[in-house]
Amino acid sequence: MLTVAYYNHTSEVSGAEVSLLLMMRNLSRTKPVLFAPEGELTERARAAGIEVIIVPSFSARNSRNPLRLLAGALAMIWFSLLFARAAKQRQVDLIHANSIRAGLMTALFAFYHRVPIVWHVRDMPPEGIVGKAIRSLASRTVRAVVVISNAVLAKFTDTELGEKTALVYNGVEIGDSGVHAQQDRAGRRSAIRFELLTPEHSKVVVVVGQIAPWKRQADAIEAVRQLRKAGEDVYLWVVGAAKFREENEQYWQELHRLAAAPELEGAVRFTGFRTDVADICEAADLLVLCSDNEPFGRVLIEALAQGRPVIGTRAGGIPEIIEHDGCGFLYPVGNVKELAHYIRRLTREDKLRQAFGRQARVRAEQFAITNTVRQIEQLHERITRSKAVPPHLDQRAKELA
Repeated sequence: MLTVAYYNHTSEVSGAEVSLLLMMRNLSRTKPVLFAPEGELTERARAAGIEVIIVPSFSARNSRNPLRLLAGALAMIWFSLLFARAAKQRQVDLIHANSIRAGLMTALFAFYHRVPIVWHVRDMPPEGIVGKAIRSLASRTVRAVVVISNAVLAKFTDTELGEKTALVYNGVEIGDSGVHAQQDRAGRRSAIRFELLTPEHSKVVVVVGQIAPWKRQADAIEAVRQLRKAGEDVYLWVVGAAKFREENEQYWQELHRLAAAPELEGAVRFTGFRTDVADICEAADLLVLCSDNEPFGRVLIEALAQGRPVIGTRAGGIPEIIEHDGCGFLYPVGNVKELAHYIRRLTREDKLRQAFGRQARVRAEQFAITNTVRQIEQLHERITRSKAVPPHLDQRAKELA
């Protein structure tokens, strides 16, 4: 059985880490070993029975200060070497980096650990000189690049990495739809509505994701404000936390200010980060995703798996998930009027919402985690069948020997 090192450069848990954990939990033909800093991610991995090896955290930020840039670069090199040593000592068969930054850190000392590398690109890659430099390094050091949507794939098709790039959608667990399961879900629905002080009879819209300006949660708040002003009995749950950047914390404060509008009194609930996203979606009536340029949108497939219709922007990877007028609706980024229109339709028209909900479960099957795992394990097996080291890496290793 192959031993695969999954490297994540941060211990914070966001969408990429949720996808990684779910994938590792469902592997059957390979043994996963998580290399990551101590924190929430490693705690969850241990709870799932996954082997964990602790490596230092690297969280450099962009800066105009040349000294800070130099210090960040040196730290990245040092932490990359520490990871390479740990991976070599564990004698893994393959390294799977869970982000572009993690990929860079695994590639810097590829000549030292001499283990095949896969980059899992879960974000839109940078443009310009930085993007070209990243792709150049990847083309010389990695065996494959995994992307999570055609929107991300388009950034690689016209580069040297085109032939090395594979599309593998994020996956979701498909739950039981039997009578007992439905009864359990009904109980959880009532419990969550009680917790969030939301009446059983009211319609609930939920927006899930990291609190950040590009996620545009403000659009959801404004759409619900317009609906309540028109007399609609609609509540909004904002699920997520402001992580990673100061501007995200500032945006969090702005969202609270918007939610204080007279029309929204008591109608917007900020839940913070939640681990029970599936149950949250089950307790709501529909989910919206208002992002500028979402690479994929795993919260959409989580809602679909719970039989909930979804509304998302016609941008990034979202149109690859939502079948317009089938399991949900698509609208132009920033068009709050159209967003409010679709919310009104799904909250008012019970038959439409129920029909979309049935189609949502069917659509979710296309993103079953079993499909994701099968594709990833097949890719890993193909790569490790040929363990030849790229010539320039082999030569570099000999020079240092």
